[in-house]
Amino acid sequence: MRDILQKIYSYLFMKIDPQRKKGARKPKAQSMVEFAILLPVLIMLFSGMVEFGFMLNSYLSLLDATRQAARLYSNTTPFYLDTATNTIEDDLNFYLDCAQSAVDILAPPSDPDARQIILDPTRDDVVISVLSISIDEAPDPDIISTIVRHPTGSLYYSLYGNQLSAYTDTDIENFMTQNDRIPVETGILIVEIYHGYKGVLKLPWVEPFMNDDNPVTLHASTIMPLVAAKP
Repeated sequence: MRDILQKIYSYLFMKIDPQRKKGARKPKAQSMVEFAILLPVLIMLFSGMVEFGFMLNSYLSLLDATRQAARLYSNTTPFYLDTATNTIEDDLNFYLDCAQSAVDILAPPSDPDARQIILDPTRDDVVISVLSISIDEAPDPDIISTIVRHPTGSLYYSLYGNQLSAYTDTDIENFMTQNDRIPVETGILIVEIYHGYKGVLKLPWVEPFMNDDNPVTLHASTIMPLVAAKP
C-alpha cells in the first residue's frame, strides 16, 4: 500500500511541479506589463498632487498676507480731520498703504530672496473695504439698520482696478448674524487678495488646466474689526 501511495505522489509531483514553475513566470510578467501601463497614469496623478501642493502653499501665503495687513491697519484710522472745514474726511492713503503692505509682505522689496508671490498688476489685485455698521435696537433681537462703505462714493478700494470685492452687504449681514448671533455696532476692515496661479511644474498634462494665459484665480481674505470706523 505504501509503495502504491509513493508512486501516486511521485506521479503527481512530476506532473504538477513543472506547471507550477511555468505558471510562476506568467503572473510576474503580467504584473510588469500592468505596471508599465499604469506608470504614466501614476506619474500624472503624483505630479498633479505636487502641483496642488504648490498652489495650496501659494494660497496660504496670500491668506497670511491679508491677515498681517488687516491686523496692522486695524489699529489705525481711515479718516482725518480737515482743519479748513472742520470735517472728517476719508484718508485715501490708508487704503493705498494697506494694500501696498499686503504686496510688500508677499514680495519684500528689501529682500528679493524672501519673495513668495509677485502680484501681476494686469491681472491680480488687492481690494480694501471699510464698513461702518449701525444697529437698530427697536426690534427684538437687534437688527442691522445700515451699512456705510468707505471711502465715500465707493464700495471698496481696488489697488489695480482688476477685481471686485467678493463681499456684498448681504454677505456682511449673514456673516454677523450667522448661528443666530445678535449683531453689534462696529466698524470692519476687509482685506482681499486675488492672484492668478500659473503653475510651477509646467508639465504638459497640467498646463491645460493652469498656464500663463489661463491661470487659476486664488482669492484670500481677512475680516478684522476696525474701531475707527465704528458709527
